[in-house]
Amino acid sequence: MSNALPAEMRAVVLPEEHRDLTDALRSLRVGLRPVPQPGPGQVVVRIEAAPCNPSDLALIQSRYGVKKTFPAVPGTEGAGIVVAGGGGAFARWLVGKRVACGGQGHRDGTWAEYCLAEARACIPLRRDLTFDQGATLIVNPLTALILFDAARRGRHRAAVQTAGASQLGRMLVRLAVRAAYPLISVVRSASQVERLRSLGAPVVLDSTSNDFEARLRGECQRLDATIAFDAVAGPMSRILMSAMPRNSTIQIYGGLSGQEISGMDPRAFIFENKRLEGFWLSRWVGKAGFLQLVRLTNRAQALVADGTLGTEVHRRVRLEEVPEALVNYQKRMTEGKVLIVPSGVV
Repeated sequence: MSNALPAEMRAVVLPEEHRDLTDALRSLRVGLRPVPQPGPGQVVVRIEAAPCNPSDLALIQSRYGVKKTFPAVPGTEGAGIVVAGGGGAFARWLVGKRVACGGQGHRDGTWAEYCLAEARACIPLRRDLTFDQGATLIVNPLTALILFDAARRGRHRAAVQTAGASQLGRMLVRLAVRAAYPLISVVRSASQVERLRSLGAPVVLDSTSNDFEARLRGECQRLDATIAFDAVAGPMSRILMSAMPRNSTIQIYGGLSGQEISGMDPRAFIFENKRLEGFWLSRWVGKAGFLQLVRLTNRAQALVADGTLGTEVHRRVRLEEVPEALVNYQKRMTEGKVLIVPSGVV
């Protein structure tokens, strides 16, 4: 089927490296790229929708764990229809199927009409999921499930999360409410406090309030919250470490502050047995077994379908609208995702 593919495709292209995020976003251009040809175990997906995640912004700034060769097409996940397979039973079976795909690594990503993906990294979509839902199935829902499972299976009596008003943060809140699990959510405005309370979140703390650190310490000690999921890092990681009880673990999965972690008291690690760890979804998936991934993605699809792991979409945009839309998105990410629609039908 690969012979039926066109020679070129339209894509959002980042021409060169920019450390300043706004400059990087404004440099994005729509250009022509060769349509990839699938090799063994690979497929080509015609992209119907692809989101912008905080990890995409980090990648655009060359602050992510994967480096692109410039010019490069961004985009770490998306959804569409498999239109060509390069060999292998699973790749052949996927042809014609609706899938979510991700994990492009150093190759061109999903902000394009077509994307090359490993067949094993594609998730066949349930019939009741739309492409919009499928496009946002991997990064946030899978991360939320893995982190929440870590809290439950690790027998932590309660957990803390930062960036609680983010898409992933709201997913963790809904999972915790569903399971009646104590979760302390940290946000950065009074309006975000009210937003999470409307979801049923029992403990929401505003990091801009004067008594934030004292209240965080009090809640962590009261609930015995011994695991934290930190998307902010920088000074926030130090504050969490100081507030949490002995034998606590902080899992850092993002760096929204853009700052390094410093100022930690080494006695917390030596005498209080506290730990600081990193979580990267790509590494977790790479180590997981096939059946484990199937079970996880089936759970995620069911919870996306019933709204527990649903993603709010603020705006759907054509390829040409991406630079302006993402400049606005990076200023107001909690309003909802920007979905890129290569077909132009928004």
